Amino acid sequence: MTSLIPQTTTDADADPAFVRRYRSWPAWRDIHQPYELQWWREQLAAGHSRDDEEFRDKWKEVEAFIHPAGAILDIGCGPRPPFVPCTVIEPLAYEYQKLTPSEWWKHVAIYAQPAEKLIGALTGKFDTLICWNALDHAIGWGLILDNMLRYGSQGARYAIATDFWPPFDGHPGYPREEFEAEIDKRFTVVTRREPFGRQLALLLAARR
Repeated sequence: MTSLIPQTTTDADADPAFVRRYRSWPAWRDIHQPYELQWWREQLAAGHSRDDEEFRDKWKEVEAFIHPAGAILDIGCGPRPPFVPCTVIEPLAYEYQKLTPSEWWKHVAIYAQPAEKLIGALTGKFDTLICWNALDHAIGWGLILDNMLRYGSQGARYAIATDFWPPFDGHPGYPREEFEAEIDKRFTVVTRREPFGRQLALLLAARR
């Protein structure tokens, strides 16, 4: 799939109207989500995430960073939720289930919808909320941050990891400065690591 915007283009020199179009719901539906599904289809066929020991080792350091405990919500978990049992919000979950072993999804409650849509039944339910390499693939990522706060219990911990690339297929992206400003409105940073798997990883507490 050919990118609408070259991966070397920056927000500063890209055509603003073009960027707005790429960071839109039609682009998410017609470009980004199909790209993600095809990318994972090829990666899974090549063996990505299928070796249990390698998969556990990959996520061991992330687990040590997050210290997931209690009820876990994973937003944008991809084809293999790493911290089971958990609840996931993953719009491609049912498609991923067609490509992966059924045991990967045991003890996982699935909401296969855009994370921008608030799920009232989940309000206040979770002690650990994770969004690892997913926000920068979203359109209404500010809404997702708001929803994460609504889903968190009192004293919940929030773990986010993200990149800051210009728009390309599968990746609407956002400027780092805008992202950090929105984080600061909602959260207090407990731990910050960069890079850590992604360009920036944050362990957060809700700003009260």
